[in-house]
Amino acid sequence: MVSGLDPASQRGAPPPSRSLRRARLWGVDGLRDVHLSGGVVTRVDLPGEQATEGPDDAALHGRVVLPGLVDAHVHLDKAYVLAALEQRGASLAGISSAIAATKALRAELGPAMIRPGMERLLGDMARDGTVAARAHVEVDVDSDPAVVGLHREVLAEHPDLRVQLVAFPQNGTSHDRNASAWMERALDDGCTVVGGCPYADADPLAHLDLVFNLAADRGLPLDLHLDLTDDADAAQVDLVLPLVERFGLEGRTTVGHMTALSGFSPERLRRTVDQLRDLAVSVVVLPTTDLWLSGRTPGRPGVRGVAPVRTLVDAGVAVALASNNHQNAFTPVSGGGLLRVAWLASLVCHIGDAQGYSDLLSAVTRTPAAMLGLGAWDVAPGSAAPLLAVDVEDPLDAVRQAPAVLERLS
Repeated sequence: MVSGLDPASQRGAPPPSRSLRRARLWGVDGLRDVHLSGGVVTRVDLPGEQATEGPDDAALHGRVVLPGLVDAHVHLDKAYVLAALEQRGASLAGISSAIAATKALRAELGPAMIRPGMERLLGDMARDGTVAARAHVEVDVDSDPAVVGLHREVLAEHPDLRVQLVAFPQNGTSHDRNASAWMERALDDGCTVVGGCPYADADPLAHLDLVFNLAADRGLPLDLHLDLTDDADAAQVDLVLPLVERFGLEGRTTVGHMTALSGFSPERLRRTVDQLRDLAVSVVVLPTTDLWLSGRTPGRPGVRGVAPVRTLVDAGVAVALASNNHQNAFTPVSGGGLLRVAWLASLVCHIGDAQGYSDLLSAVTRTPAAMLGLGAWDVAPGSAAPLLAVDVEDPLDAVRQAPAVLERLS
């Protein structure tokens, strides 16, 4: 699979050969030495009694080594704008007001508002162990066409973070007859995933028709913001799933949010989950944003919608957890890193057993890596996943405690 990662984010000389001594690995009993060459794991074996340490070797002293964290859904271009919104008296009262406030701020300040937040967030992500991401780039008829280039320019300054860019029409497409042209332009400028947001469009069917056609015609993955609502009757997943099959996008479609699933009847939920699995549609759950924006539907006060992670995973649906938004109208706090997101999901989704914690760890490592087409993603021979040292001695404590990431090791 072609990953679509920005080439500017993959530069740099291969790392030297080294060994990671006495590490604890996820799913492996006891301590292991991990040997790497050129950033690829060559072998994993029991610690040698008389092993000679090289100058680049690292002694882990029983600390956990994990494959790098992968953020399958993040908005770099809306990060850390909360102060600017507050200065303008913007309302933070739900999804519609968040979209409107952000659009107005972008129109007033232009791309100048984007770069500082992008740079701050990229630094935060690197510090917290994120090594790859899928970033949604907001495009519209009123958007500066240089916004994709700005993303590429900033990402070139962060070569250790691999980023896939999504052409994301946050404000819909049916309001402008030239929507296909500006979406095409974003793809020509470097986006390698087609995005969509049917719930933000006055004509969701026309919106879906446009983005599905673009993805199919260009042979690109499709990533939709979908069903960010507490109202099960407003869900649009039943519009989307037949199109996945019709356009041959099985295994290449991702849907984010899906909070409406939390209000489905058991029968409807089972039917929908089975369809997602059978069509190989991946789901990205975004606990921070989904908790903030939910619970605002008239007649359903206090009902907080997050997609049912355990139900999806147990049915065989590929589920990732992601950070989404950071200090803006959609999420006024920062996620604190993907391990913190997994920690939050364990509480919200009532996951407290060993298998569940392992599933949540997969949801910020192996599963999103597969969604992005990154290849083998593990601490095992043949994997080129960047490796992290985490400040715990039990791999599942990476979720239970959301500990600090001590160091990127490769």
